[in-house]
Amino acid sequence: MVRDNKKKKNSDNYNKNGNAPGTGNDALTSLINHIDAGSGALLKFREHLHANPELSDEEAETKKFILSNIEKKEFLKICHADGTFGFWVDVVFKDDNYASGVAALRADMDALPLNEETGLRFSSKAAGKMHACGHDVHMTALYGALRAAAANYKTLRRSFKLSALRFIFQASEEKSPGGAVPLIAAGVMENVKMAFGLHVMPNLPSGKASVMEGPVMAAVDEFELELSGRGGHGAKPDDADDIILQSAELITGAQKIISRNTSPFIPAVISFCTINSGTARNILPARASLSGTIRSLDPETRAALKKKLEHVIKSKCAEFGTQYSIKWIDGYPVTVNAKSAVEIFAAACRKALGESGFLARHDRSMGSEDFSYYAQKAPSAFVFFGCGKEDRSAGFPLHHPRFCVENGDIINAAKVFAALCAEFCDEFCA
Repeated sequence: MVRDNKKKKNSDNYNKNGNAPGTGNDALTSLINHIDAGSGALLKFREHLHANPELSDEEAETKKFILSNIEKKEFLKICHADGTFGFWVDVVFKDDNYASGVAALRADMDALPLNEETGLRFSSKAAGKMHACGHDVHMTALYGALRAAAANYKTLRRSFKLSALRFIFQASEEKSPGGAVPLIAAGVMENVKMAFGLHVMPNLPSGKASVMEGPVMAAVDEFELELSGRGGHGAKPDDADDIILQSAELITGAQKIISRNTSPFIPAVISFCTINSGTARNILPARASLSGTIRSLDPETRAALKKKLEHVIKSKCAEFGTQYSIKWIDGYPVTVNAKSAVEIFAAACRKALGESGFLARHDRSMGSEDFSYYAQKAPSAFVFFGCGKEDRSAGFPLHHPRFCVENGDIINAAKVFAALCAEFCDEFCA
């Protein structure tokens, strides 16, 4: 949009902030103000979610609770999908059958199988279940932005460039094949021009956000390995195949793939996470079960790691005279941020958090995300949102039973999503 700055403003046509009614700036101010005014309600919303966690593919009550808090409006369209508790809500601005496109914002819903140890007054009421990955925060932030967009519908509609905003509440992110797949099959990415998601990160300072172009979260593949051979007496290892020793050498040998067969400039990880074998202190077992993951940030490395790991396994079995079987479970692909979406998300972060709130740095994670499937369908950006404490020793990582996000970070995350909504008004899109 080109403006004649020399033209005198008519005070009747500008609001108290000096912005023309219905412009992106006006929408941004209204949305942020709504988040601030409703912060108490948002925090109560979060507390309920945190106290009532549900695991992957079990999010029925979570869905019911979110829907019960969405006020019915003519311009809101709620869509469901078969085979998942995930759903989405469209805020429709144009009656053009989505011809002008959609901007999608996504949050995940599921909790983890952990016993909470935070001591919060709203700690998990469900034994063995906890929101230890911040999904309660993600849902609250997305709900806050949806609530603000609905409350300021008329202001947004005056200058909104696309047909609709789409708010995706996705189930089962923690469990492969992930909740994105059934939502996409149900049409959640139809007409989507851009998609956005965020994840709280305790390794980033509170109130700061980071987003970069390119690969930002790793592809992951899981493996289940079975070794078998001759068992025997612990006093006579020469009469057995010593599956325990083979397992130990196999695990250490696999790490050489990373240190000696993979470029140091290409991040990759092989992790053995379980090993089960043996029944007594004096019996050399005949079997061992091992499992773990491989993670990488590019497709070629992903394929190479699989081949090299199987080569190490085959070589060790030949050396020890044992047999093996391996099962691969394909996980999520690499999450790749598009430049166009990154620029929009970065602008929203700066407006919501201030210039100092955006960290222009290259943060990547070897964790994985099924947000990657959305990114395969449309230009997308996944932002890391800081929730770290000043005293790093006082904080806890994701998936820890004492992980917790402070109230201020929850409200700021909602503001980031709200600011993102305003980015699609004409003034900001021009």
